[in-house]
Amino acid sequence: MNRPQNAASAEIEQPAGSAGVSSQPRSCLACGGTYGPSPISGLLRCRTCGFTSADVRLGDEQLAALYGRDYFHGQEYHDYRAEEASLRANFARRIFALRQHVPNLEEASVFEIGCAYGFFLDEMKDVARQAAGIDISRDAVRHAVEQLGVDATCGDYLLTEIDRCPDLIVMWDTIEHLARPDLFLAAAARDLRPGGHIAITTGDIGSPVARFRGRRWRMIHPPTHLHYFSADTLRLMLDRAGFEVVHLSHPGVTRNLQSALYIILALKVGAPVLFDVVRRLRVFDFSVTVNLFDIMFVIARRGG
Repeated sequence: MNRPQNAASAEIEQPAGSAGVSSQPRSCLACGGTYGPSPISGLLRCRTCGFTSADVRLGDEQLAALYGRDYFHGQEYHDYRAEEASLRANFARRIFALRQHVPNLEEASVFEIGCAYGFFLDEMKDVARQAAGIDISRDAVRHAVEQLGVDATCGDYLLTEIDRCPDLIVMWDTIEHLARPDLFLAAAARDLRPGGHIAITTGDIGSPVARFRGRRWRMIHPPTHLHYFSADTLRLMLDRAGFEVVHLSHPGVTRNLQSALYIILALKVGAPVLFDVVRRLRVFDFSVTVNLFDIMFVIARRGG
C-alpha cells in the first residue's frame, strides 16, 4: 500500500512549489528561514540557522535516474561491491554503538532507508530480530535480494507504507542525498513505535576540515549530495520531526584505498589512465581507517 505524496508533511509544512516535486526548496528545511547566498559557490545557506543546500532543481525521475548501476560502478564509486569488506567494517562499528544506545537491539525490528546492496541488512541477520530495507536503485536491491537473501524492496520510502512499526530506522550516508530530508524524518517519526530510535551518518559541514577545505571538501558534490548538515542543523531538523538526540560522535571511516584513489585520480583530478596504472599494480588494494572528524554518527529517540 502506498502513502499519498503529502502524507509525510503532517507536522512540517512543505515550502511553496515543492509538493510532489524533488526540487530545491524556497525556504530552509531545518528551521523554515530564508535561503541566501553561501560562501561556497553552487550552494545556498539559511540566513537564520546556517543549513546549507545545493542550488539545483531536480524532478523525482531525474533524482532516481542518478542512482542506476553506473552510480555504484564508475560514477561515484569505482566498484561498490569491491568495497564490501570496508563497508562491513564500518557497519560493525555502528552496530557496536547501537548496542550501547538502543535498548534490547537483539529483539528489535530494524528498517534501513537506502539499503543499497544489502550489506548492513546482512550484518543484522544475527543481531536483531528482524531487518528490512528499501532503496531506489533497482540494481542494488536485486543484488541484496538475490545474492544475500535479505528483505529489501525497490521503491521510494515516502510513497511506501511499511507493514510494521520498527524499533529502529537507520540511514547510513543517505540523508544528504534526499531532496526532502525533512519529510523523510517526519515519515520515520510516524512509522517508528513510540520511544523508537533513528540512526544517521552524514558529513558535518561545520567540522574544522569542512570549513578549512571549503568548496574542495570531499563531501560537496551536487547533484548527488543535495544537503549539508552541521551538528546544530541536524539536531534542529530532528527536533522539528519529534526526535531527541541521545548520541552524536565523529567516528573514523574505513575505505578501500584503491577505491579512494579512484575518486581522487579518476574523478577529482581527471586522470583515469593514471588510476588504471595504480589499479594494475594492486599494491593499494587494501582497506584503511581514517578519522578526519567530518562524518557524524547520530542516534535520536522518538518522543511519545
